Amino acid sequence: MYFDDILKQIGEFGLYQKKLYFVLCLQPVASGLLQLLSIFTLASPDHRCAIPGYDNDTFSPQDENHRELINSSIPESSKCFLQNTTIDIYGNISIVQYKCNSWVYDTTTFTSTLVTEFDLVCDNSVKKSNAVMLLFLGLLVGYGVMGNVADFIGRKPLMVVSNYLCCICSYLTVWSPNYIFLLAMRFCMGLGMAGQSLAIYIIGVELVGPSKRRFTGILSNFYWCFGMILMSVLGYFIRDWRYLRLAVSVYTTVLLTFVCLIPESPRWLLTRGYNAKAHALIQKAAEVNKVELDDETLKKLCVSDKVTKLRFWKIFTSKTLCVRTLVCYTCWFAASITYFGIILNLELLVGNIYLNLFVASILEVVCYLLVFLLLDRLGRKNLMCICMLMGVLSLTAAVFVIMYTPENLKWLMTVCALVGQFGVTCVFAILWLYTGELFPTELRNIGTGTSSAMARVASLAAPYFGLISSFLTGPMKETAPFILYAGVCLVALILAFCLLPDTSKKRLPETILDTIHFTEEKSIESFCSSSESGSGSGKELLPVKKNDNLII
Repeated sequence: MYFDDILKQIGEFGLYQKKLYFVLCLQPVASGLLQLLSIFTLASPDHRCAIPGYDNDTFSPQDENHRELINSSIPESSKCFLQNTTIDIYGNISIVQYKCNSWVYDTTTFTSTLVTEFDLVCDNSVKKSNAVMLLFLGLLVGYGVMGNVADFIGRKPLMVVSNYLCCICSYLTVWSPNYIFLLAMRFCMGLGMAGQSLAIYIIGVELVGPSKRRFTGILSNFYWCFGMILMSVLGYFIRDWRYLRLAVSVYTTVLLTFVCLIPESPRWLLTRGYNAKAHALIQKAAEVNKVELDDETLKKLCVSDKVTKLRFWKIFTSKTLCVRTLVCYTCWFAASITYFGIILNLELLVGNIYLNLFVASILEVVCYLLVFLLLDRLGRKNLMCICMLMGVLSLTAAVFVIMYTPENLKWLMTVCALVGQFGVTCVFAILWLYTGELFPTELRNIGTGTSSAMARVASLAAPYFGLISSFLTGPMKETAPFILYAGVCLVALILAFCLLPDTSKKRLPETILDTIHFTEEKSIESFCSSSESGSGSGKELLPVKKNDNLII
């Protein structure tokens, strides 16, 4: 008897699992807070050069004399240069512009940010993007390493250590003495966040029965949305970056107390030979779920079926699978760079930054509801292509709004950007399930893992998209990011529409040969030539019945 059989007896998502799952889902709230905190703590307020010798200089003119001094010392619309005006004995006027090394900032929206703390503007503006990128680099490295750590030391120890790492680094960031220390803390925080997410995801999957995993997987996304909403509210009321960081750190501290309530995964205990501990946890779950489970049943329990795991390069031994993999990579990359490119640069959109994040959060909730309701009705491929098309059209519309609408209608650009983000968020939600269904069982973890890694790679580039505008002039200054987002999404849309099959109501492929003959559609097979056509058995995969379990 295998562990999934036990779960069916004691309840695949009974009261015991629901209580634990509620505690587990407190972590996605923390992830939403920690990842999106950069929107406010690394925001770039409007600024200009500080006037030399004017000790109490402020961004807004204090009086008419101060206004005249600003006009004479600062070139019009310049944020990075001072000017020195001289008149020679003949009355000739010469104006010399030179870079400044200190600035004053507008405190209307933000009292203080890391940008104002370390002067991450003008020639130093790339340092702001570096700080954002280091967090995502920590996540990328963490996801690559922490999975093996979880298998070695256990899910709960990894979760505890990762939570402590996040909590400590979050507090230390508040008292960052210099920029390098800030970068180090953000990288370590990314490592901790990756460990948190992996440990809790694994525990959640291993405690829930097969038929309930898709539901719980989508449900966890709503907690991330709650973190987004909470971040917009906290940011609105706390305008100083140190106090805002402290508020989020307090939440991570509270989260530590709940971590102790989460038990180790019984599956992991069984694989390590801790049968007595595993049996005790299973019995406790049965008692809470009000199900009787005798000792004889537990004695028959053994480690789950072992799936043959192949090396990563096996993906590229089949032309069909190779093409599908590359298309999946493209879709993940496009969705990620567009999502994070917009959400991390909300300050560049027209309107109130706090309201923009709040609206984006609500739209994300709607997104997950729609995906949950329409995924089986419209099919994975159809729904994903519709959502990607929505993103492309909205982002393209944003370009035309910027170029051709008057100033009083520029708010439409924000609407288009948020609708575009809504579309790619739906794509993200679909890809988590769709990607796993495209790969055979023996390569499913590798395929899904490397595909999501492409999203992490894209997130590294996203912070730098906000810098593009600073190197351009004219209409391209504002439209370039949207053109790039729309272009990448359009490429992904065309590839997915032409080269991917729909997996709805199909039995999942078990082997590479099953993948080749996964559907009657010939788009990929004709694209890849007929070299594989004779290598398979030619069997068709049967539709999934309602009581069949998805392997995720």
